[in-house]
Amino acid sequence: MNIKLNYASATLNRIRDSVPKELHKDLYHTLFESHLTYCISVWGDAALFRTASIWLSQKHCVRVLFGDKEAYLNKFLTCARTREFDSQALDHTFFQLEHCKPLFKQQNILAFKNLYTYHTFMEVFKILKLRCPAPLQQHYQPSSRKETTLISQLPSNDFISRSTKIWSTIAPKLKLFDYSYKISLAKSRLKKALLKLQHAYNDSAWTTSDYDIMQLSFENNPLQQI
Repeated sequence: MNIKLNYASATLNRIRDSVPKELHKDLYHTLFESHLTYCISVWGDAALFRTASIWLSQKHCVRVLFGDKEAYLNKFLTCARTREFDSQALDHTFFQLEHCKPLFKQQNILAFKNLYTYHTFMEVFKILKLRCPAPLQQHYQPSSRKETTLISQLPSNDFISRSTKIWSTIAPKLKLFDYSYKISLAKSRLKKALLKLQHAYNDSAWTTSDYDIMQLSFENNPLQQI
């Protein structure tokens, strides 16, 4: 995974100056995020030591494609002798990377953990609504009192258990009362809510609250049903 993501970042770095800026986001989704989200609902909740490098790769790609490249290159245009005396000894600020969280906000890009939440919830929604694939749909246990409520199984690390937990947290907040709810509407509202959560607590630093779905809130839009 990391090899593919790093290769995509290198490719984007080579071609970014040859492509209009208005197409950079399309390139990001096509060449980078398509690899990042492949089967993410299965492996996205893996241990932190396994996914930390993937999260670093995403931040690096966002800096490469949307960051201030000119400011970065200007640091190395002059030698120490041409700088002021007090600036000749480089400190940590010279090597500090550009904050990428404002870039995520500017481009409306979901962070890795929120991408996992988004894709997992939408996959469960499609499985339950369309009843396809049937063998997988049969593993979920809907409540006899309310069809959109799933009964949690014994704690486990498999996809059914983890996705049931995410569904049980988000579905009531989304006010999903039945499966006539449009898939496109669920997608747009969930992404908007995750973006709002992602930038609600700190403008420059990433915190665990940026991914806490218990704090997720949706705007009070009227339901649009089929």
